[in-house]
Amino acid sequence: MTPTPPNLSQEQRVEASRLAVANRRRRAEVKRMVKSGELSLDELFELASREECVAQMRAYDLISALPAIGEVKAERIMNNASIAKTRRIRGLGPKQRAELFRALVR
Repeated sequence: MTPTPPNLSQEQRVEASRLAVANRRRRAEVKRMVKSGELSLDELFELASREECVAQMRAYDLISALPAIGEVKAERIMNNASIAKTRRIRGLGPKQRAELFRALVR
């Protein structure tokens, strides 16, 4: 049995759409900050503990946004840390975070 989406009024749909766009823009801004070096991995995890939209970012998107890391290297890091490609930042365990820091922080 598949869940059915809630019945929303037009105002509720517009507000939900507006919130979704704001969240996507915030995640894109955070990825840009990570890529430029303005935001360290430590700072990103701190930010994720305060901002829900950042915590919902996929770990793969975070890793591939880092400078000098492409898709192949990101997948290798994810495999070594035993992180599923669909895992979100909020869902990373302490061992997975430690493995990310070991692989990414120099």
